[in-house]
Amino acid sequence: MTTKRAISLAALILFAAITLFPIYWMVMTAVMPPARILSRDPALLPEFGALTLDGFFSAIERRPLFTWLINSLVVALAATAASLFVSALAGYSLSRWQNSPQHILGASLLLSKLIPSGLIIIPLFIMFNFTGLIDSYGGLVLAHMTAGVPLATWLLKGFFDRIPRELEQAATIDGCSQLQAMRLIVLPLARPGLAACAVYLMIISWGEFIFARTLMTDRDHLVLTVGLQSFVGEQMVDWAGLMAAGTISLLPVIILFVILEPFLVSGMTKGGLAN
Repeated sequence: MTTKRAISLAALILFAAITLFPIYWMVMTAVMPPARILSRDPALLPEFGALTLDGFFSAIERRPLFTWLINSLVVALAATAASLFVSALAGYSLSRWQNSPQHILGASLLLSKLIPSGLIIIPLFIMFNFTGLIDSYGGLVLAHMTAGVPLATWLLKGFFDRIPRELEQAATIDGCSQLQAMRLIVLPLARPGLAACAVYLMIISWGEFIFARTLMTDRDHLVLTVGLQSFVGEQMVDWAGLMAAGTISLLPVIILFVILEPFLVSGMTKGGLAN
């Protein structure tokens, strides 16, 4: 192994350790006894004999954790699917038609991403209250779409730009319409981009808090990010239960990434089609 390769490997290991340390510490906090958690000098490598799963049992028994998980999963999957559908159509439109209205639409989407969620939550609340979408999954899905669609549209536009238009022209010569050419030719070739956007949209929706806290007031409809607030009391914080619930909340996103990872790897290895 050359010196340059060894330095690069060491840098990657260091970067991975720094990136994964918060997750490691969350898991360790979930399985450490309360006395160790509140210690002034907690050990980075606690004794395995002192580890316990009481935090997980407490989180599951004392709070409707699985109900929150199901609610979050329903909202996140629906928001991801709807956002991906809209973003694919919008990104394809921006990629294939170059005119003034399209440029204005693209700029508007990009600028809308710069607006913080706190600034649009009040108009959304007023509109949803008028239309009866408060305390509904549909309203929360629409709110999540406002956060995910702008960037996902531009990400997909970049993937569509790399697909030669001659492939669609050949399909239209064979009798396909524009939408059929998109569905049969463009989307299959853009699967790595769709997978990347799906992961991005899922993470955005899964970890969203402001919309869920404001638009959902029914306790039966609470999502996981809002439910985690219940572990923080006025006098104390249930650190073990909070970190255990946080550890469980990572599982759906990890599973999604594992499922879509082959598409992401194929996109990186194949490179651009237009090159």
